[in-house]
Amino acid sequence: MSPSPSPPPIPIPIPATPGRRATALQTLFTDALKHSTKTINYENFASCFPTPARHCPGFMYKLWSQLIAAFEARAQAEFESILQERAIVANLNGLDDLIAEARRRKNRAPASSLASTVPPHTLPPSALLAAHLQPHLTHTQSHLNAALQTIQSQNAGLALAVQAQRAEIEELLRRVEGVVGDLEGAVGGLGEGVVVKGLVEDVQRLDEEVKGSL
Repeated sequence: MSPSPSPPPIPIPIPATPGRRATALQTLFTDALKHSTKTINYENFASCFPTPARHCPGFMYKLWSQLIAAFEARAQAEFESILQERAIVANLNGLDDLIAEARRRKNRAPASSLASTVPPHTLPPSALLAAHLQPHLTHTQSHLNAALQTIQSQNAGLALAVQAQRAEIEELLRRVEGVVGDLEGAVGGLGEGVVVKGLVEDVQRLDEEVKGSL
């Protein structure tokens, strides 16, 4: 038995290069972490444990150093984990690209169009809501128009079918009336006997029932 092929290795995601805003975020976190560790200096730490600090200063200093190192490592690890889970760097880079593209379009736009442009933050809430809903409403309107056209086409087909059925019924009535007329003429030529009268009455009743059912 030939050995089963080994599964292909899982590709390792290549981290995105931090852009301007991602770099600023990392710098802000680093500065905030340094500020936090500075407030937990050895003097403040030793003042919380005066007796051990007075009798075992070397041990206390080493313990403080280990606590600070562990605090910094854990904070940095959690920060990196959040950056990866939420794709912070990629999203901030996308924001940088979006802003850069907006600036390029603004620079390419003619001055007359920029002069007539209303800043979005000055628009009323109703205008902003309409701008956000317009694409959805346009799509919904197109879908409804297509559905309406389909229903109208189906109704036109049904109307033609009804007209054809009515024409067929009228033709059937015309034939029945012709047959009844022929029977009445034939019966009239046979005389006025009792049997003949009964036959005439049956034919007339049959004609009324046929007309009533249609």
